[in-house]
Amino acid sequence: MKKILLLSSMLTVCTLAFVSTMTTTDANASLPNDGNAGAPMDNGGQDCGSGYCHAVASTATTNVIFSDIPSSGYVGGTTYNFTVTMSGAAAYGFELTPQTALSSTGLGSWIAGAGSSVSTKYIKHTTKKTGANAVWTFQWIAPTTAPTVTFYGAFNYANNNMTKTGDVIKTSSVTYTANTTTGVNEINKVSLLSVFPNPTTDLLYITSEELFKQGNIYSLDGKLVKTISEQELNSKSVFVSDLNSGIYFIHMQSDRQTLVTKFTKND
Repeated sequence: MKKILLLSSMLTVCTLAFVSTMTTTDANASLPNDGNAGAPMDNGGQDCGSGYCHAVASTATTNVIFSDIPSSGYVGGTTYNFTVTMSGAAAYGFELTPQTALSSTGLGSWIAGAGSSVSTKYIKHTTKKTGANAVWTFQWIAPTTAPTVTFYGAFNYANNNMTKTGDVIKTSSVTYTANTTTGVNEINKVSLLSVFPNPTTDLLYITSEELFKQGNIYSLDGKLVKTISEQELNSKSVFVSDLNSGIYFIHMQSDRQTLVTKFTKND
């Protein structure tokens, strides 16, 4: 009987140790939970610190979030490039969301880049990065109605000790305003893209005066699902029969600008 009890105790200890190993990571080895970017109206302003994910209070920082949005402001429907840059730790992870100080509504939409993933209004690291520094690049499509957008982010500067202890959580934010002085003709430039039929089942025709040199189709979660071929670019007709049913962004680039619109694929 004692042997059975001893064996049972050992199995319990081993099981607990295994569960602990599975649930305790090196702070940023996998995707963080949604709602931890520190936006004031989102999830009570919670970030990756705050005693929720990591038992450490977060501190504010700057020069982490960068974009090519001009000082004149963003134009609705335009795609902008974003970069998260971190250094000074052994491993790194992040979560970023575009909201305002008065609402938790996500504004615009993300297009993921290498090493990042989109989850509704959040973009975050897919897996941790290690080394002297870490850089992620991705894109954001500006909304057409919001006058201002603030990008709230939480950033994990981890010691990579395979536990949640000893990490440093920092928060940062940057605010951009919409361009209200752009002329009507300039606004129309970023709107001169339409597709038909919409919804479609197999073939999508592109209407635009632009000569496109590159085109991609992204799912709603920001994943690249199709690169448009040169032949399709020249003919301005794209085969989408191999896509699953759903809503997609078509992202067309010319020498002058990048144009984006949505379409629906039906079976």
